[in-house]
Amino acid sequence: MGAPRAPSCQSGTHAHVCLARSVRIALVGLVPVRRGRALAMFVPFWRSPQRSAESPALGKMDIVHRLMDRFGYSRYLEIATSTTGLYHHEIKRGRLAVCRRLLYNLPPDFSDGQPIDYACAGLDISPALTAIAAEGVRFDIMLVDPYHGYEQSYRDIAEAFTMLEPGGALVVHDCLPPDESLARPEFTPGSWCGVTYKAYLDFVLGRADLRYLTVDTDYGCGVVRKVPVEVRAAPPSARWLRPRDRVQTWRRFGDDYAAAWRYFSRNTPSLLRLVGAADVLSGAAFHPLE
Repeated sequence: MGAPRAPSCQSGTHAHVCLARSVRIALVGLVPVRRGRALAMFVPFWRSPQRSAESPALGKMDIVHRLMDRFGYSRYLEIATSTTGLYHHEIKRGRLAVCRRLLYNLPPDFSDGQPIDYACAGLDISPALTAIAAEGVRFDIMLVDPYHGYEQSYRDIAEAFTMLEPGGALVVHDCLPPDESLARPEFTPGSWCGVTYKAYLDFVLGRADLRYLTVDTDYGCGVVRKVPVEVRAAPPSARWLRPRDRVQTWRRFGDDYAAAWRYFSRNTPSLLRLVGAADVLSGAAFHPLE
């Protein structure tokens, strides 16, 4: 199990109501950090990861901050619920030109003492997405810590990726449940990672417009970067290619979550492109984006 900073205990569904409020913040342009001809990215997936039990503690917000340090990101959006996220107070606002938070599945009169820019009472976040689109805001660093049902997890990752600038990064929480009991598709009181891991893999596998890895810490933190068009035009390096038969096998599981879990548990390091927390802390987790 990763460092238990944010166990995902989630509450039930409330009425589908969304209230969005605008925050006037100056926007700045994304300037990807280049190293030679390539954007810095990730370590190859075949490195032997240091398991989180052997690695220094590292949480999802630490990974967000490391990405900000490495790439100069300055426009942040968090997508979470009242029972996920939980560490918004740690975000380093002084280093951000834009800092927004979208929370959904909120109980009445919810408050955690932190700003909520887009508040949705139910699982539907479309009014919040409409408000963001109307504002014309784009982001280069985002945390996605969704309600852990499949539909909501896939939607949140996909919508976040749509709002992400080329070269930007998503951090997706709960991509490595420690055991099957925490990976049930139905809501389970207490700690629940749900099937976010499956939605994450369904989204990232076989795509040429992104590169991803997963840090083996804090219940698994996926890091997804959007490939700029000029990089995407070139054939990807062999290190980023998934064997076609493995991708096709994964796709065949559909909503058979038991079969998907069995396959996932046998192929975790290669499916997730797993790296250790120590690789992130040392700076070795980044590799040229090809």
